[in-house]
Amino acid sequence: MNMNQFVLAFPLSVAVDEPFAITENVRVLADTKTLMIPGCSVQFNVVRQEASADLLGIFREHCDLTEDEEKAIFAHRSLLFLLGNVKNLEDVRMVNVAISKMFEAKALGVYMQQSGTSWTPDAFYDLLGAGEYPMDPWIDIINSGETLYSLGLATFALPDLCISTSIEDPEEALLMVADSLFGDGIPAKSGSIVDFGDGESYVLRQETKTFFAKEDPEFNKQGVLRIVKK
Repeated sequence: MNMNQFVLAFPLSVAVDEPFAITENVRVLADTKTLMIPGCSVQFNVVRQEASADLLGIFREHCDLTEDEEKAIFAHRSLLFLLGNVKNLEDVRMVNVAISKMFEAKALGVYMQQSGTSWTPDAFYDLLGAGEYPMDPWIDIINSGETLYSLGLATFALPDLCISTSIEDPEEALLMVADSLFGDGIPAKSGSIVDFGDGESYVLRQETKTFFAKEDPEFNKQGVLRIVKK
């Protein structure tokens, strides 16, 4: 997979060769290869696959599922993959709109392959909130004990980030720095300063220790930057 490409997998209750109606005028057929979803300017490549026996376990890792959600995901009949690229924060917002359209069309959830995150519709909306930080659902946070690591920033052509768990609200700081790098154009390099105002600022330092080995598919070739309280 192109590491700058996102891959979204939606479990569906229809079979892989059955049409899936996103809107009254937009339907995904068995042979659909590309797709535009109303409200989103990003074009998707489309792949359809049979159901996955491992999917419920993946969703359980990230969501507190209700009994009905568990039953629906367990019984899903196919997966619809949407692949594409995001060049800026507005593209991310647009793809979030497309994800919402998929949920309105009764997709059971979304698995974001590039970060390993998975969300039911309710969990996705809870995390996204008012949409002030549209990247949040796209980023996985891995806790190694003393350090939080991000996973998924290669999708945005960025190095991943890490931060000490001793810092106050480390996850929030990590996500805000990620948003600043991609949305505000702050250089993603050692020595860059991210200033949130009110005396809260951070400096980025090149990190030599990474969470994933070079041979792992999750390894980010652009490296890892450590967020340090200034």
